[in-house]
Amino acid sequence: MSIRRNTSLIAVDFGSTTVRLLQVAGQHVTAVELPCEIFASDPVNGAPDPGGLSEDLQRVIEGGGFHGRRCAVALPSSAFLTDIVAIPEFEDEDRVEGLACEAVDRFGVKPEEVTAGALVLAPPPTPTIAPAVPPPVANPGAPTGPEQLLLAVRRRTAMLALEPLLRAELAPVRLEHAALAALRAAWAHWSRQPRGVVAFVHVEPTLATMLMARDGALLFHRAIAGQFGTPRSAAAAGDPDAIPLEVRAAGADRRAFRWSGLADEILQCLRYVERRGAGQWPSALIASGPCAGQVELIATLESICGVPTHAMTGCGVVDPLPATLSPEIWATALGMAAVDLEQRTLLDTRRAA
Repeated sequence: MSIRRNTSLIAVDFGSTTVRLLQVAGQHVTAVELPCEIFASDPVNGAPDPGGLSEDLQRVIEGGGFHGRRCAVALPSSAFLTDIVAIPEFEDEDRVEGLACEAVDRFGVKPEEVTAGALVLAPPPTPTIAPAVPPPVANPGAPTGPEQLLLAVRRRTAMLALEPLLRAELAPVRLEHAALAALRAAWAHWSRQPRGVVAFVHVEPTLATMLMARDGALLFHRAIAGQFGTPRSAAAAGDPDAIPLEVRAAGADRRAFRWSGLADEILQCLRYVERRGAGQWPSALIASGPCAGQVELIATLESICGVPTHAMTGCGVVDPLPATLSPEIWATALGMAAVDLEQRTLLDTRRAA
């Protein structure tokens, strides 16, 4: 395992039914998963902890081998409001207020209700051949500036997750979007490969986030709603309302059928970026997230999208990752730890935190 120059913060990743804690200290990885119901019934807004989480956290922190109390926190992607906007870059002193005002316009919320962040998207390359159809004339009254991924989280939702941590005497210093943190972990490995554009999909129970990156910069973001947490089963013989699943060949896995809709959506995103970006096509598609560790998903994505598809790996953050930890499930926590491990190939998504 590679020797690290420092110790990461405790990464706290809130999932739909669990919370994952991970810390990298030198050659040692400490990781614990606890039951958590904050985002179980309402993955968008969350619900108060029914009790017991802060006590479990305090017990684990005191006796689980963790160092320090400072932590970075990731919320499910479904808890964030997102949109692509064309706005100018704000000066640091005006950034918080400017993004909050933009969130008010885009999401219909009050400024005091949300905390907002943004990431500048890399511009598409200039086509080498003039397009057959001239681009549309820009609206003189439209806002000018680079395209940015605007993110906002309701403060009430954030506090539902932060309050048990504070009661456990932890000190949160950073709040992150689960998929963007996972992208950072994947990029720590894939940026070492001379592959140009790379696509990523982070699959959570009710939302899949599709991202594309090139040369350490984010190119594209798309949130795809769905039900990805519970695999469909074959129609029961005695259930008249069951939907039959097509099996193309004897022995084919019926579970692959449920991923085809997601793969079709991702293919449309890839084609959009290709048309808009002078032929940009990814050399690889990386899958991460709590629902991504299935062979059927990888096979379906590669078959429909026509892009070599791989499951997430922890290489580049922790080499090797302990065998007891699934890199797909722990991708977000690994991405948060990568910030503190001084990764030279880090895709910096912290300005959205």
